[in-house]
Amino acid sequence: MLSGETAKGSYPIESVRTMHETCMLAESIICYAPLYNELRALQVRPTETTETIASAAVSSAHEQNAGAIIVLSTSGNTARLISKYRPRIPIITVTRNPQTARQIHLHRGCYPFVYEKPRSTPVSASDTYLGPSDTYLSPSESAPWQEDVDSRIRFGMEQGVKYGGVHGDPVIAIQGWKGGLGNTNTLRVLLTP
Repeated sequence: MLSGETAKGSYPIESVRTMHETCMLAESIICYAPLYNELRALQVRPTETTETIASAAVSSAHEQNAGAIIVLSTSGNTARLISKYRPRIPIITVTRNPQTARQIHLHRGCYPFVYEKPRSTPVSASDTYLGPSDTYLSPSESAPWQEDVDSRIRFGMEQGVKYGGVHGDPVIAIQGWKGGLGNTNTLRVLLTP
């Protein structure tokens, strides 16, 4: 962290450049597998579903030698949890909420993108949950929602190719089983074009 003297001194640009180089060097010598294992061991058990998916995403990314983790998020919570495990690859966060994108940008390794195409299906839990006996959508009801999810994942992959150098690499895609907050429970391994 720069002090007021170095940031406001005669050479502020050089100070920031030196700090950047120092951070890049420090990050380059991190052994990610032991760090991940240590962070995972410190996690209180039992974990929430979203925490489990976040951990599995980082582990899968390492095992698959993935180029990125793509997260579809409303609140940004899943991306924050993934960032906690410090993966060595970018976390591409696709959200419709500009405020969430701004907040996610502050977390390590997160690259938020705002998806601006209109929704094709309802997103609130009350729109899709009809009662205790009907917790899942029927295939005909879920088809438009899954198409929307797939288009957001494709958007994330396009951003990874465009900005992150993800070409022909596997990516880990994280999504929920229905729209809204707190439903993240699905991990997919996909190949970029």
